[in-house]
Amino acid sequence: MKSREKRIFPASRLSALDGELLKACRQGEQSAWDKLVDRYQRLIVMIPRRAGLPEEDVADIFQEVFLTLIEKLDEIEEPEKLRAWIITTTKFKTWQMLRRARGMTFFENDEKLVQELEALPDNSPLADEKLMELEEQHLIRMALAELDQRCQTIIKMLYYERASYSDIAKFIGVNETSISPLRSRCLQKLLKILKS
Repeated sequence: MKSREKRIFPASRLSALDGELLKACRQGEQSAWDKLVDRYQRLIVMIPRRAGLPEEDVADIFQEVFLTLIEKLDEIEEPEKLRAWIITTTKFKTWQMLRRARGMTFFENDEKLVQELEALPDNSPLADEKLMELEEQHLIRMALAELDQRCQTIIKMLYYERASYSDIAKFIGVNETSISPLRSRCLQKLLKILKS
């Protein structure tokens, strides 16, 4: 990853671009809106996806963020704060959606949710590699949800909780020697889903 000094587009240039886009959007130029959407769409969808929301909720949040931006367009006086405003607004709308959908996510309580949302990057542009990594994580979560409960439990305990074979065997009620073949079959199922 390149340092801030070596970026092709330094932060000052990106802020200037945001300023130009905001000005053109305020003047009603459709092409400016298109550029603004293109510039921030990956960032906006990454936040609710990383929080585990389904695609229809991600799309709703995407629309809500831009509707709010339209409403608040004249209130954003400093273009260098546009990115931070978009991130904050997206996190807030994600948090609202997760509260409404309580019980449908992996989050156990609001405190854990707030910690997860606060852990999302705020101050530096996301590199394409990071966006790709987040997209892969999202696809894995979606594929994992398609597995049967036993496979979900085994994979989550092994790879997310780093539980021992002994602990997993006790939890699901099988002999410890069964975990390795079960893990292998579950990973094969997961890979098949990911390839489809």
